[in-house]
Amino acid sequence: METRSEDAQALDVDRIQDLLDRDAIRHIQIRYAWSLDNHRWEALSDIFLPDAVADYRGERFEGLEAIVAKCASSLEPADASQHINGCHWAQVDGDKAIAGCYFIATKYIADTPGGDTFIVGGKYIDQMVRTPDGWRIAHRLLEQTFLDGNPEVEAVSKARWAARQQEGA
Repeated sequence: METRSEDAQALDVDRIQDLLDRDAIRHIQIRYAWSLDNHRWEALSDIFLPDAVADYRGERFEGLEAIVAKCASSLEPADASQHINGCHWAQVDGDKAIAGCYFIATKYIADTPGGDTFIVGGKYIDQMVRTPDGWRIAHRLLEQTFLDGNPEVEAVSKARWAARQQEGA
């Protein structure tokens, strides 16, 4: 009976680790979408590093607290949102990775004049780091590909958020 060489076995271990890493990274990207749509802002600490940077449609947010504040202010005023990710990819190099996926994000606010939905499509490009607690996003770039629907939904969302902040002041 022929046995496999140690080199072949090591190659198998490397391939398995690569698959595990890419799956863990994909899970982070999916969990991000789930966290946004379910307003689970505390879950973002399992997705981003504390000093992470996010570039969203021309706005830069530095640090987890700023990223959470941006996500909450954008999505809490909506009646609903749905973020769908697909075509995930990752290039892992040791404890660092470049990863990304396409997304379509829909925000819904009922009875908005001109239509109830606003849709952004594009891709996320992430610089990721392996930590003792798993993969985390160090930098996220949102590259917008298209907009569709009623931009007034964004204006209504911002007005609702401002009103909430005034009430809480």
